[in-house]
Amino acid sequence: PMLSPILLIAAAATRRPGLLNRRAMLSVTTAAAVAGRVAPSLAAEPATFAQRFSVSGNISPLPPLGQYSRYEDQLSTPKGSKALSLPVRFDFPQQLLQIGRSLGGIQFVDGSSGLKIYVLRASLPGTSLAETPKKWFGEAIFSPDGQIAREGVEIDAYKVTSAKELEAPAGAAEARRRLALKYTVITPANQRATDRFAFVDAYEVDGIAYLLVASGGATKWEGGEKERCERVADSFFIGRGA
Repeated sequence: PMLSPILLIAAAATRRPGLLNRRAMLSVTTAAAVAGRVAPSLAAEPATFAQRFSVSGNISPLPPLGQYSRYEDQLSTPKGSKALSLPVRFDFPQQLLQIGRSLGGIQFVDGSSGLKIYVLRASLPGTSLAETPKKWFGEAIFSPDGQIAREGVEIDAYKVTSAKELEAPAGAAEARRRLALKYTVITPANQRATDRFAFVDAYEVDGIAYLLVASGGATKWEGGEKERCERVADSFFIGRGA
């Protein structure tokens, strides 16, 4: 008889207890599809770059000089949206470099510490931002067809450790949520498992989740990376649009 998806997860996710192993998730999805009962949370749309509406964004230094800068831009919206574009901004440590601009997205990286920032988007699964299961965000962000995987990052396991609603600042989209992640990547050079943590700040506009992912390595997380990533997430802003 066909095992339930829950039993398949318990049987397959033995490598790292407490974390949702990607290979186990793929097995569960396939089995559930055969059984004709794919759970809605397993059908998350892959989170890909939120495409820039502009040729390039604007970067300006913040006081005190040499510490943080502010990135401001406009994001394209999907066909059928009420607004043609949405304003976006966030603060980031000044030593980070913007990469991948030719792909039309927004991505920054610290070549020294490994801190990374992505701005992504994905269609919500027919629920409001507040009502969407937190597991959905992990499935969207770490989908094999998502932007992070496209960047060559091999995800071995992941877990959404917390989620809470936040009050949006004046002028921003009203629905806002903050999530915390723990995940494991396989380094391409030596195929070693390396743990990372991340904050995800999310806004909803017209059924689309706009996500800022700020992540750092576990070895440096409590030594300053947690504080830096949280500041980036705190500063994330998506406007309501026209």
